[in-house]
Amino acid sequence: GIAMSRFEEALHFAAEAHEGMHRKGSLNPFILHPMEAATIASGLTSDEDVIIAALLHDTIEDAGVTEESIRRRFGAKVLSLVLADTEKIDPVRESEDTWLDCKAEMLRYMKDFATKEEKIVILADRLSNLRCIYNDMRVMGDDAWAIFHEQTNPTVHAWYYGEVGDLIEEFHDTPAYEEYRSLVHKVFSAYGK
Repeated sequence: GIAMSRFEEALHFAAEAHEGMHRKGSLNPFILHPMEAATIASGLTSDEDVIIAALLHDTIEDAGVTEESIRRRFGAKVLSLVLADTEKIDPVRESEDTWLDCKAEMLRYMKDFATKEEKIVILADRLSNLRCIYNDMRVMGDDAWAIFHEQTNPTVHAWYYGEVGDLIEEFHDTPAYEEYRSLVHKVFSAYGK
């Protein structure tokens, strides 16, 4: 099981980092997403570092937390797991091209370098995102895609989530993988996936 002290410290750290933030197009507190990702990860591994990394996966990319502060508090392994799921983008120049470049780079990384632990963090993050998109689509229909300002074309999202699905085949016998595949189908079948 998880030693609560370290996990709780990570939960406080993430909650503080994301304080006042909401999910794109939602009034839900942002922290619900990393908490959900950590819950998904805990169904795939009992490795505390991996579960903590799932909890912290957006702190650098979205909350401006420094690499050093994560390394200091939670160690080099947690930091490297967080970095594997952190997009290398210049938010100032963010556009459709940078969005595509980032996604292609992430797929290349997953294909050639990602460890099983890193893939768990990525799968947990993407599955949480898919649940969110699915819920939004049920409420808003096609308008759900307008939330993704830099890439509003669902066909491109379909390509990306489909590719990620192919790169996490090793988890095929897990509920998380089955749910991922099923949501890709439900969310994107209208767009030829």
